[in-house]
Amino acid sequence: MAELIALLIFLVSLLGLIHILHKKAPILAQMPDIHEGMLNEGVFERWVKKIKDIQFDKLVFLKALSKTRVFVLKAEKIIDNHLQKARKRIAKKQSEKDKPV
Repeated sequence: MAELIALLIFLVSLLGLIHILHKKAPILAQMPDIHEGMLNEGVFERWVKKIKDIQFDKLVFLKALSKTRVFVLKAEKIIDNHLQKARKRIAKKQSEKDKPV
């Protein structure tokens, strides 16, 4: 039964994919190989261009904020662990103190 359902889902998906490709193939065939904004630039040239466009003062500021956030979260976790241990110790001492001997 599960195999039949899986096969049915697969066939419906395959038919949907074929339908979409049939509708979009003529449009894709009409598209030019190279767009105006994409003139045979290599990967390295595009990376250099992106790096030059970045304003480094903002980048440094964002990195500093991210590192500060991580530091604060780590400190908060450490403090939380110490508080939990202290609460357990206090509760244990209170339970020992309240026990009649």
